[in-house]
Amino acid sequence: ELDDKQIPGRTKVGDLISEAYAREYQRLIDRLASSLGRIALTSDIWSRQNMEGYMAVTAHYL
Repeated sequence: ELDDKQIPGRTKVGDLISEAYAREYQRLIDRLASSLGRIALTSDIWSRQNMEGYMAVTAHYL
């Protein structure tokens, strides 16, 4: 049976998730920064019948 020391509370779990996100985000930024010339961008622009405009930009990592 697990005791309280083995089960992290919601605050600790939130902290762990935030730390993991920050770590992985930085890894992604570093990887993309060293991959100049290997990223292609595509875009699309359209509007609804009520003239509400939209634009989508997609980055493709090659």
